[in-house]
Amino acid sequence: MRREEHGALHLEVISAIPGRIRLTLEKPIENDSPFWAIRGVKTCRYNPRIRTLLCLYDKERIGEEELIVRIGAIYAGLAGTKLLHVKRSEEEGFSMAASGYLALGCIALDGVMTAAASPLTQVTRWLSAGATLGAVVEHGYQELHVRGSFDPEVMSVVYLINAIGKTNGFQASLLAWIVTFGRHLIPQAPREQVYLVRRSAGAVILTPVVSGESKRAFAGDMLRSGVEALARKPT
Repeated sequence: MRREEHGALHLEVISAIPGRIRLTLEKPIENDSPFWAIRGVKTCRYNPRIRTLLCLYDKERIGEEELIVRIGAIYAGLAGTKLLHVKRSEEEGFSMAASGYLALGCIALDGVMTAAASPLTQVTRWLSAGATLGAVVEHGYQELHVRGSFDPEVMSVVYLINAIGKTNGFQASLLAWIVTFGRHLIPQAPREQVYLVRRSAGAVILTPVVSGESKRAFAGDMLRSGVEALARKPT
């Protein structure tokens, strides 16, 4: 979907923290009163000069994603559009914690010791597994704290734990690290979702349009497939 689509409307999320969200509206609206009716919204303020909508809400009553969809539905209804683009420009790039770099260093050391058939491999194997396990758990906790959920790639720890003490320990640590952190290192454009807008019984309903896999999602799927394939190999 591109901006050249006839009649498409665009909504951009420029700032979002729990309980507070700011959006830019492509087309002006008369006032912000329709958004006050959204369940969980405490206040909404529209700035007609820069076309931004600032909403404060109760995060215990409504989640961020649901709020964005409801705002989008009202906005699309006011504008009379049949297609709505919601762009997430507020999302920050991924920043890997020190534990991730430490785990990668331990994995590299284990790889060198393994290639050299060093007797220290037994030590480096446990070291790389422990450091990777700690980094993955920390990453999952950070995502849970910030977003309220974590990516399924974090579940690679199950494969890693099963491989501890086995001959595929090095591969398990490396794959667990790649699956957890690798796809985050791929530069990404702001996330954008397209919705079809339809009206039914006086209500505006948004239906998400699936436009294919992004590079990030594709990379994640490929990495997960690799882990699953190796996990099925006998040790």
